[in-house]
Amino acid sequence: GRIDHQVKIHGVRIEFGEIESLLLQHEAIKEVVVIAREDNPGDKRLVTYLVFKGDPINTSKIRAYLKQHLPERMIPAAFVVLEKIPLTANGKVDRRALPAPEYQGDEKAYVAPRTMTEKALSEIWQGVLKVDRVGIHDNFFDLGGTSVSLVFLTSKIQNLFAKPISIRGMYTSPT
Repeated sequence: GRIDHQVKIHGVRIEFGEIESLLLQHEAIKEVVVIAREDNPGDKRLVTYLVFKGDPINTSKIRAYLKQHLPERMIPAAFVVLEKIPLTANGKVDRRALPAPEYQGDEKAYVAPRTMTEKALSEIWQGVLKVDRVGIHDNFFDLGGTSVSLVFLTSKIQNLFAKPISIRGMYTSPT
């Protein structure tokens, strides 16, 4: 709710303009807006709205580009591709008209869970991330996962399987 477009997410202050200016340096991006959304109470996430100069490119490439320049806590949880950014009558960005993101994996690469263990893990991920479907190659962070939701995920996995799981391991192997 700050007028200067800063937000505190999980105890860290993030300035939207820093992310937006970096994205505008990418040759494929024409316009960008970054906001914080709280679609589920207590679950505030960064969302980026993009307008491409030409044909849209895969948002995983945009995510990889940001990871080269920003810390993990500043990487948006979701990217929404738009044809144009909605504006108010006086020409400012109409943040209320920006659509809610759909957190989903790569449709072309989707591989359904095959074993009972994979099915159980997929169901845990779906519950924590509040998504409809999780494939065995889907990336936790690409689906909207955050460091806080990672703590919930590892706790639920440990409770189900009665085996310790490393949070660090989830960062190195997020699928």
